[in-house]
Amino acid sequence: MSQPPQGHGQPQMPAPLPSGEPTRALPRVVPGPRPRPVSPQPVVPASGSAVPVPPEPISPVAQRDTDPRRPRFVTYDLPLSTTDSLPGREIAASLGIVIGIATRPRDLAHNPEMAFINTSARQDAIGALVQQAQEAGADAVVGVHFDGGKISDTVSELAAYGTAVRLRQE
Repeated sequence: MSQPPQGHGQPQMPAPLPSGEPTRALPRVVPGPRPRPVSPQPVVPASGSAVPVPPEPISPVAQRDTDPRRPRFVTYDLPLSTTDSLPGREIAASLGIVIGIATRPRDLAHNPEMAFINTSARQDAIGALVQQAQEAGADAVVGVHFDGGKISDTVSELAAYGTAVRLRQE
């Protein structure tokens, strides 16, 4: 008899082993919704009248896509590279492997917005990877790759991983 799928934000426990023993894996939690960019708020000077703040410039790539269903161009706080080096920079120290994981429901096979969903999952995974690299004191991440897999019948994961490095000062 199959169990009903667990709700969003609930731990996803692995199935018992064929021997009937429960598995010892830690539960995985499906994260909540992604944060969205916040529009600039008016600045209120001492005189009390509101002065609108001009929006920050958007990259030319992001300006072309105004469709909210399309993923936006994203930049990160430190350099990322799929190669083992950064052009024009020298790696001073390797800090170790960093990883970022994003989970998504598996029942999206016929969703017309699949490209957006897949791209946003990769952006979420890279965002988590960047956060872990910053916590490690890295200046950059090299050798960035993606891997994916099934967590359960209803949830899959996408992992971004690479090597956190410190760069030689220029």
